[in-house]
Amino acid sequence: MRGLLRYILILSLLFIMAILTKRTYQAYQIRKGIEVRIQSLQHCCFKSLNDREICIDEFDPNQSIMIIYFHPECEHCQYEAKEIGLHANEFANVNMLMITPDDSLQRIENFAEENHLWELSNLELLMDAGDSFRKYFGTAKIPTVFIYKNNKLLKKYSGETKIEAILEIINNSKN
Repeated sequence: MRGLLRYILILSLLFIMAILTKRTYQAYQIRKGIEVRIQSLQHCCFKSLNDREICIDEFDPNQSIMIIYFHPECEHCQYEAKEIGLHANEFANVNMLMITPDDSLQRIENFAEENHLWELSNLELLMDAGDSFRKYFGTAKIPTVFIYKNNKLLKKYSGETKIEAILEIINNSKN
């Protein structure tokens, strides 16, 4: 009887290990696929604050495109937004898209007002109502910055990033 129980226990542990190994491998494959996919700017659309659909691949590919995934209540996002406002002239030739999972129009508008983002004609504030950002870009870390030029990924930053580092990538892409 003990031998049978030991045999069942060993088989159960092997079965659980096989399931965990399979899930880990599948998660790895998904991450790997996303890392390959984000190397080129994908067709994905988000809702603007005035309820228009904006697709990120419709901007001029010869101009740098900076995509920032943010949340209005995130202190790091607030820092980056303030820095963008302070360096607005240096971002004049960059299409900037700020995408948020927040569904509070009031919070987003307050964020834009506090950080003088309305003054930037080359900036679009977008809402990710259907959690599409994670599907296309494979991340939900806030903030995350993607910089593209000619539809190719130049750099991805996760977490708060100094504005000088972002500007360096953008300025180097002009050459």
